[in-house]
Amino acid sequence: MFDESFKKMAVQLSEAKGSVSAAAAELGLDAGRISKWRASFNKPDFREKVEGLTEEQKRIRQLERELREVKLDRTAEAA
Repeated sequence: MFDESFKKMAVQLSEAKGSVSAAAAELGLDAGRISKWRASFNKPDFREKVEGLTEEQKRIRQLERELREVKLDRTAEAA
């Protein structure tokens, strides 16, 4: 139903807001769904993929994550 990029974005939003409930309310989703996605992204196999990256690749991912958060904030402010 939801693609992987949307799930990641929802998880990142919940982490940025510090609350699964706040992210769920903003996205119009059930908080339990985002909690499950968070759990799946925190599994060791997902972390290993990230840990196998070079420092430059990790930095790029971090900057991409920050950019998505800023875009989400701007979208929320415009609404």
